[in-house]
Amino acid sequence: MKQSFQICNNYYVNSVTDLITQQPKTELAIFSLRKSFPHEFPQIINIPVTGTEVIRTLSSLKNKTLCSYNSLSNKILKLCGNQTSKPLTHTRNKSLTSGICPSHLKYTIIKLCFKRGEKSQISNYKPIALLTGFSKIFEWLIFHSLKHDLVSHNILGQ
Repeated sequence: MKQSFQICNNYYVNSVTDLITQQPKTELAIFSLRKSFPHEFPQIINIPVTGTEVIRTLSSLKNKTLCSYNSLSNKILKLCGNQTSKPLTHTRNKSLTSGICPSHLKYTIIKLCFKRGEKSQISNYKPIALLTGFSKIFEWLIFHSLKHDLVSHNILGQ
């Protein structure tokens, strides 16, 4: 089991390395971006999230009863939304102002999902990251804040 894990790990690590070497150099990408966006990039403003936004994000989670490693299903998180929204709001806002992501939000379980073809070929599998509900909530809150900021400064089109 440990050997097959190492084979999978090496395959995906090498895939990322291959993609990075195939990509244009960072300086060229930045030059191209600056050319298409000639004025100075506006500073992204950290707009605090509200409890209402957290509750809305919690409500948008799929009603999965499957639990991640922390034994909390999305269904339980949604049912406890009113009780957890205040600490989640505080933690999200503190995380962005301090630049520190809570370590418990960094954990994930990686499962390999067979796509098609020969089952003995590692390239015929795709890794699936199983995040906790809290990680998904934080991800969505940050995504929506960033998207709003980028659209409001015309950096990202509709």
